[in-house]
Amino acid sequence: MASLIGMSAEVKGKSFPIDRDEITIGRAKDNVVAIESPTVSGHHCAIVRDGARYLLKDLESTNGTRLNSKDVSEAKLRPKDIVQIGSVEFLFDAEQTEAVDTHSYAEAQIEVAPGPTAAPESFNSISPFGARRTESSGVGLLVITLVGLLALVIVGLFVVKLIFSD
Repeated sequence: MASLIGMSAEVKGKSFPIDRDEITIGRAKDNVVAIESPTVSGHHCAIVRDGARYLLKDLESTNGTRLNSKDVSEAKLRPKDIVQIGSVEFLFDAEQTEAVDTHSYAEAQIEVAPGPTAAPESFNSISPFGARRTESSGVGLLVITLVGLLALVIVGLFVVKLIFSD
């Protein structure tokens, strides 16, 4: 049997079985799944069972119904889909045989490399900023030294001016 599992604070950990051909979800008390949230419309959406298929239908709600982060007016549900009703999230849970259009992937071509694999010598090539330079720059050290000496001379002149100004 399919069910909705609460993910948001208002419904966290609660499970709502889809044990009818149609369940309605909304803020009004006459819904099968009543949610007390200001972001949920009175009659927000419905889940309709058609044989082994489950369809999510928005009932012209104010804040919309989202399936896997996309706005929908009607969409087929698959196991592990995230249903967002206003700001309240649910996980749609169903056995694979109950759901429609499960993901199908073409068979992958696997290539086995002969011999042992080894870690790369350096990860420098994967940095978006390029490889670090390891050689030290003598020019940078010279500039820092000159700036330091200039600062010492200025401080020294300031001290001499303070001492001899009296």
